[in-house]
Amino acid sequence: MIPLVANSLWFASCLPEAAAFLRATRNVAGTQRLVLRRITGCEVEEFLERFPLTDEIGEPHEPVVRRLPTSGTTGPTKWIPYTASLYQEFQRGIAPWIVDLFSHNPGMLAGKSYWAISPVGETGAEFGDDTEYLGSARKWVAATLAVPASVRLAKEWRQETLCHLLACRDLTFISVWHPSFLTLLLEGVEPDWPKLRVISCWDDAPELREKLPQATIQPKGLIATEGFVSLPLWGREGAALALRSHFFEFLDGAGKSWLAHELVAGREYSVVLTTSGGLKRYRLNDRILVTGFECECPLLRFVGKETNVSDRFGEKVSELQVAAALVGLSAEFVLVACEGRAYTLFAETEMADETLEVWAEKLEMALRENVHYRYCRELGQLEPVQAFRIVTGGAATYLAVCQARGQRLGDVKPVWLSRQDGWVEHFKGRRLRELAAVKT
Repeated sequence: MIPLVANSLWFASCLPEAAAFLRATRNVAGTQRLVLRRITGCEVEEFLERFPLTDEIGEPHEPVVRRLPTSGTTGPTKWIPYTASLYQEFQRGIAPWIVDLFSHNPGMLAGKSYWAISPVGETGAEFGDDTEYLGSARKWVAATLAVPASVRLAKEWRQETLCHLLACRDLTFISVWHPSFLTLLLEGVEPDWPKLRVISCWDDAPELREKLPQATIQPKGLIATEGFVSLPLWGREGAALALRSHFFEFLDGAGKSWLAHELVAGREYSVVLTTSGGLKRYRLNDRILVTGFECECPLLRFVGKETNVSDRFGEKVSELQVAAALVGLSAEFVLVACEGRAYTLFAETEMADETLEVWAEKLEMALRENVHYRYCRELGQLEPVQAFRIVTGGAATYLAVCQARGQRLGDVKPVWLSRQDGWVEHFKGRRLRELAAVKT
């Protein structure tokens, strides 16, 4: 089947769900009420009274097709039961994205695509490539793949992937998670992809913009193994809540639960999921910011993982604290980690040493607002935040180290804070100053 036919069939199959999503954006409260009734048979008030918030994975009411491991980036791996209904809920989020994507980029219909492929994982249960989220549409997408899924079984899977990609002159779309997954593949080569239109990845990816200027970078929505939270819409600031996929609640800073139609632009919330995969009022521990609305539908931007907390000496430094402190820092790559007795700001940036030092001091002041961090500093357990200039390859190094430490390559996503140390030995660069004596 030629790509134009396959993509057109896929596009056409997504149209009914995309139309349903568009109608849903005009009636968020009613849509979510129907979704909850479909999943649990309960009305909203009854459901909220009967079931408490939880961090536990429940068992679904229908047969389990497979169990997928979470990535384990910020906590122990959990096994998520996938049912036929949960797969359908993912399709309800994917379909309107695909229709929106093709509608704004019709030239993609005639081209091929690359969906990130990872080598076979330790358990063999992981998704081998992004297309496994597509359900029945895989039969059409398979005809458009620039790299066959079987490549993940090859011993030299990187080389084979690159060979297939470089040979594909009609590549129009690329989907990866961490942008360095792609930059690492393309290291040392200049691909000739004149028809490439869109790269879907986790963040804005300045390094990909420079290497592949003909393509538009579209940040992904918030998608977890547990559920499909939001989908990107062309040209919008933030990704639209997947209203027809699951039942959503949002916790504010005081722990109060709000429903989707009650959200306020400019405020941050923590996502709570109820799905057909056995999750009932499950705390995803993903923090989002409401950036605006598409009709009534909230547009969301991922802020960070609430469970990503570094705690070597009782300081309890969270990724959310770090992310808030470093808003506005201009860098190709940024990571904060506790190295020895000092948190270190690793940055690949063109700013002067003095400016990078200022950012390290700004981070130090922000962390001192955390009473636990301040106490550790006063006791001399921790020294002031240090700055480390990465000379080159920060993101690619991060990706390679995560894989070497056992994380599935396709699951690696950018984070502000690492709970692991040893980064000084991996990044190419230098500390801006030696560890100073502690002043209390």
